[in-house]
Amino acid sequence: MNLPCKGSIIVCLVLLLAPFERRLEGEESPSAIVPGSVVRWSADEIERCGKGGHRWAPLGDACLFPISLTERGSVRVAIRRSGVWKEISLKIGAYPYPVQRLTIKDNSKVDLSSEDLARVRRENRKIGALWRQGGDRSFKLPLAPPLAKLPAGGRFGSQRIINGTPKSAHSGADFAALKGTPVKAVAGGVVKLAEEHFFAGNSVFIDHGDELVSMYFHLDEILVEEGQEVQAGEVVAKVGSTGRSTGPHLHLGFRWHGAKVDPALLLGPVEDLPEIGR
Repeated sequence: MNLPCKGSIIVCLVLLLAPFERRLEGEESPSAIVPGSVVRWSADEIERCGKGGHRWAPLGDACLFPISLTERGSVRVAIRRSGVWKEISLKIGAYPYPVQRLTIKDNSKVDLSSEDLARVRRENRKIGALWRQGGDRSFKLPLAPPLAKLPAGGRFGSQRIINGTPKSAHSGADFAALKGTPVKAVAGGVVKLAEEHFFAGNSVFIDHGDELVSMYFHLDEILVEEGQEVQAGEVVAKVGSTGRSTGPHLHLGFRWHGAKVDPALLLGPVEDLPEIGR
């Protein structure tokens, strides 16, 4: 038997189980979880929440677990009470989102040149560094609406076919609005990126702590700069149609603990989130 530590078997087992301290195994969730959702595990005196090797503080008397749009199979989530961890396996359900077919006049935004592809890769590396920056939570749920009059947003999760070519699923919500409509921060935080990107056009990324990042795409004008602190409801940009876009609208996206989740869930009441655990 090869153990990843030295000493007795008992010492090795203690080290292996240390991340979850004393672990109580739970049963699988009774129903399948939708990819891109956020689920809630409520209990008295929760101390910590855990998923995929990451730990964070509860929100009130509940742990909220973002389930990424790209999640498949099952995931394990955990809560700690009185120093004891309890785990539950969540079964991820079938992908429920529809196919969306779009036509873009500028085909160079669909069939990328080698130069444009290299640019997109550089931008993705820079953006990807934002997801796990941590920091203290500076927001409350539900988050504030990004537009004064928020229309019905849609197309989150849609499997996109653009100019006949399958593309990645839509990981945000689109809100139709007139060009120049003020765009507001959904919570207080720090602007991490405020620049033009190939696909997203003029973009703003705000870090709200607790690994929550909000994203605002296709902007006509950016009104903040990198490193600036903003408050909930502060105007940070104006609606536009820059980047790969078919018309003026706001694309709002979130990454929370690295997961792509439906923005509607964080803009609505916490009590409406699916409940797990016992």
